[in-house]
Amino acid sequence: MIKRIWFGLLALIASCVMVTGQDNMIAIYPMVSDALDIPSEARAALEQKLRQMSVQNGFGATGGPFVLTADVRTVDKQVTATAPAQYVVDLEVSVYVVNLQEQMLAAETSFPVRSIENSENRAVVRAINRINPKTPEVRRFMDTAREQILTYYAARIPAIVASAQSLADRGEYDSALAELATVPQSLDEYPMVAEKMTAIYVQKLNRTASSAIQEAKSRIALRDYEGAMASLLAVDPSSDMFEEASAMVDNIKSSIDAEEERKLQAELAQMEAQRELSIKMHDDEVMLKKMQIEAYESVET
Repeated sequence: MIKRIWFGLLALIASCVMVTGQDNMIAIYPMVSDALDIPSEARAALEQKLRQMSVQNGFGATGGPFVLTADVRTVDKQVTATAPAQYVVDLEVSVYVVNLQEQMLAAETSFPVRSIENSENRAVVRAINRINPKTPEVRRFMDTAREQILTYYAARIPAIVASAQSLADRGEYDSALAELATVPQSLDEYPMVAEKMTAIYVQKLNRTASSAIQEAKSRIALRDYEGAMASLLAVDPSSDMFEEASAMVDNIKSSIDAEEERKLQAELAQMEAQRELSIKMHDDEVMLKKMQIEAYESVET
């Protein structure tokens, strides 16, 4: 069951937080403020540089309260007396990692860049493109941000877990899981987060299962067995209510004649496959717990 729950969680979290596949996931969102007065081509170049800084320096996700953003200031601008004229621009590009919700600055650095082109806009774009996202300076900047973000989450895990549970209690399961998904897995306290994610995911499955079972009961009362089966197939094998759904399927099979059973053959086969999967997941979970106990006992002795 645990294995299936985690597969389901990963699929759901992927829709809330973009993950690159790294185990040590730290969530950060590259963005350029709409208030920054630069040409659209320069904005696109700056956004690309911020994404490169994030991905190429080991940040495994985009999302959460931390953003990687930048400011661009024109230090000097000149036009040559040549024909055709050339534009020389000197920029200072300041880059920040900030928590916008709490007005917290995690790290900052700046890059002086210069370029010459046959138009001012092209000169600005080329200057921004001179920033190398893999220099030691950028690496130190991103490492400082990483340390600050880890410290931030380590101090707030109980509050984050409580907030996620509050969202789940209001039925906002996806928001709750997305909030938990921003916590870096490298923290010692992460098992508490993983346990809460599993609990909330099962809570979500149980709510869906409860609605499906109630709908199936209404269909059965109307002898609409095909509709009842369609509802019961929506009950996930990882749900705490899957056994109840299976029992209802058995009751349907004992209540219908051969012709009706033939019509429902595909649905019955699918439900049986789900039942077998549930049994296998239970066996896997028992085996996993047995291995954990044996490992613990070996350490104790």
